[in-house]
Amino acid sequence: MRKALGALALAALAAGCATSPTSTPIFSRAPAVPRLSPADQLLAALARLKAMDEVTLASEVARSRGIAEATPTDLANLEAALALAVWPPAEDAEILARLTPVLREAPPAAPEMRAMAGFLQGMVLERRKLRESATAAAAKSRDDRRDALAQKQRADAQQERADRLQQKLEALTNLEKSLSNRKHADDPARRPR
Repeated sequence: MRKALGALALAALAAGCATSPTSTPIFSRAPAVPRLSPADQLLAALARLKAMDEVTLASEVARSRGIAEATPTDLANLEAALALAVWPPAEDAEILARLTPVLREAPPAAPEMRAMAGFLQGMVLERRKLRESATAAAAKSRDDRRDALAQKQRADAQQERADRLQQKLEALTNLEKSLSNRKHADDPARRPR
């Protein structure tokens, strides 16, 4: 037992003299931000655009136009088209012009980019049809109001003419009565009763 204790003490002493292993330094980096897919970037841009007021949206449209002009990538064109689609004074032709490069056949854009461009193109074309039908409906309504006003004016003119003719008829009737009363004024038997 003494031998075992001596060996154990000797082993502990030897272990104490040994050098500790060098540890590798751990670099703490900020967690890597996952790179968003183009579809996620477009959805984030749409959420950002919907939260903007009119003035901020106008400046965002100008900014995205500038980026799309400087670097005409599919993503930049889609972001500019998306900003224009949300902005009320935007021209449909400009939006469609931004979408044309993304919808081209060669070289093809990423499928999610083409899908978003197709969606925006459909939305813009539908909006254009709605504007045209609203314009046509407004023109028809204006024409109908003008026709109704003209018909009312004709009816009023006919009523005035009928009133004048009625007055003339009453005047003639009164004149006839007065003339018939004069003829028979000297003959009391023939006087109208």
